[in-house]
Amino acid sequence: MIAERGKRAAVVLINPNARRLSAPLSTKVLSALEVRYSLEVYSTTGRNAAIGLASQAAGSGVELVIAWGGDGHVNEVANGLAGTSSCLGIIPGGTMDVFARTVGVPRDPFEAVAHLTDERRAERRVTLGRMDDRYFTFSAGCGFDAEAAERVESRVATKHRFGEPYFYWSAWRLLASTYRHRNPSMKLSGEWGDIAVAMVIASNSGPYAYFRGRPVQLTPGARLDGGVDVFALRKMRIEALPAYAWKSVVSGSLAEHADAFYSADQEAFEVRSEEPFSRHVDGEPLGHGSHVRFSVARDILKVRV
Repeated sequence: MIAERGKRAAVVLINPNARRLSAPLSTKVLSALEVRYSLEVYSTTGRNAAIGLASQAAGSGVELVIAWGGDGHVNEVANGLAGTSSCLGIIPGGTMDVFARTVGVPRDPFEAVAHLTDERRAERRVTLGRMDDRYFTFSAGCGFDAEAAERVESRVATKHRFGEPYFYWSAWRLLASTYRHRNPSMKLSGEWGDIAVAMVIASNSGPYAYFRGRPVQLTPGARLDGGVDVFALRKMRIEALPAYAWKSVVSGSLAEHADAFYSADQEAFEVRSEEPFSRHVDGEPLGHGSHVRFSVARDILKVRV
């Protein structure tokens, strides 16, 4: 890619199905970016397409690859750039935009452009978590929350219409209809031994999500330069739902609940089950598996912060 004189080359990867993106907005935002950057712009055509596009951009020597979309899209671009010298830039366009908020990117697209074009901003190498061979920027999970993510992503139109509340409604419905009758079927294995659990969440950074603008905190020690924190629920009890909600959203102390297990700054751990369980990375379903290994990839991704 050859940049115009006085401009830096950049590739923009757009998820055209992102909740907060439209054609008129795209035209205006790209015009604002073109003041500073010489752009190549691509719209993704399906799940995981951005991984290959980002990898190709990095392989051709592009210094900055901008992901415009939600958490799942950012995850794909991060996977394509991990281990390269190319830098990830973000224009948030999703429902929660958790990782973008974590690294200080404004949610307003024009403010995000100003953030990207501000020469005073730095580029920082961050650590990513890893589920088998897939990186995650803030969270990955097995069991309950992954199954809830599957339900949400199977109804994209409803997700776009109702936004953030639909995530929590889907999780409540799943707990009320299925998990209240289900015994823990997964085994969480690490330096602590083996624990029977119904849900496992691995966190590379915090928070886990947002609810009405408030951070949902499950792993209070998680940070981008540390190991992977692990949070698990030994069982899912519908009568404990008010306590789960209060402690995760208001007090940030769900990790201290009697049903919970929490261990910070881990290098590796595993989840196994005789029956396949749901999996996700950064809220994107990955299908089912019966064994996954979580690990840490230190300083693997360069991010514009």
